[in-house]
Amino acid sequence: MSRSRPLRPSRLLLACALLAFASPALAHKQGMHLAIGPVFGNPSPVQITKAGVLVARPFGGGKLVFNLKALRTLAGLKLDAPGNELRLGLKVNGAPTTTVLPFEIREGKATVRAALTPALNLVKGDRIEVTSVGLYDQDGIRFGTVGVPPGTRSPIVSSSLIYAVESTSPVRFSKGGDTRLKLRDSGNFNSGFDTLLDPAGQRISHPGVTVELGLVRNGVPSTFAYSYDIVRGRSVPNGRPVAEVGLAMTETVEVTRLDVFDDTHQRFATLGMKVVAPKD
Repeated sequence: MSRSRPLRPSRLLLACALLAFASPALAHKQGMHLAIGPVFGNPSPVQITKAGVLVARPFGGGKLVFNLKALRTLAGLKLDAPGNELRLGLKVNGAPTTTVLPFEIREGKATVRAALTPALNLVKGDRIEVTSVGLYDQDGIRFGTVGVPPGTRSPIVSSSLIYAVESTSPVRFSKGGDTRLKLRDSGNFNSGFDTLLDPAGQRISHPGVTVELGLVRNGVPSTFAYSYDIVRGRSVPNGRPVAEVGLAMTETVEVTRLDVFDDTHQRFATLGMKVVAPKD
């Protein structure tokens, strides 16, 4: 029977160092996980009663999976409805474009699997910024967007952050960042970075970074903002500063934007992802 050997102190220290070195790279993966909820007070016969999801991945030039469930009529019955559209407003490397994907609703459910930008052959390093998400019924009524109905416990947004290509800020990217927003826990919100650089490629210290989150709460637009500092390339504390937006579990919440600004209010980051592999 073989005996396991204890790990030597030097090897143990090396292993811990490697793990510590690797953790920032693992912290901010490229991709987007967006909850899809109802537009407050919309008159469409299509009603979202449970949050759906839109997942975007950076592989294969940008892949998209969109799922809705528990779609009901105004009377609360399961729905069958053709002629609906998912419309995505995007910026690819700073250039605006739109993706329109048709879908049908059958027995209260809908699914779409597609390229994020079907008309574009994206390559490694291309940046995709998401500027708008809308669901429209066959009469052109907008009934869904990024957000959640009351009582949702899963995240509203869990996404990477990308560099705003038009930015004139001295804050530059290396490994990027990410953000996460929940309805629960008083609107728990964290957004941050592990490795931000100055124009010379060195880790930057930059006080007064501000995150702005555009919301529509029960039909009323609002903006939530909070600030933190960048110290040696890392947002403090802990790389992911946390705030409470003050959301309640009884609210219908829509997310309209998320932008990050430097101390002179120059935008340098936003919701999106960087392609890590081109189309097959």
